[in-house]
Amino acid sequence: MDKTVFAKHEVLSEEEAKQILEKYRVSEDELPRIKKEDAALEELVFNVGSIIKITRNSSTAGHAVYYRVVVD
Repeated sequence: MDKTVFAKHEVLSEEEAKQILEKYRVSEDELPRIKKEDAALEELVFNVGSIIKITRNSSTAGHAVYYRVVVD
């Protein structure tokens, strides 16, 4: 599959995930979800509950960062 169609997806370490949750004062339950079968996650190593950092190009901001928690 051609990865150029997907935004950059990265699995956060436990420490990075903890820092993001603290920074935004949210819990994992409050994050948007991404299904473990999502094609964009195909080449990543993750577990259900992992937090994924998604970086997309933005015409106004240069790039935009989103976070999703992996669900079944």
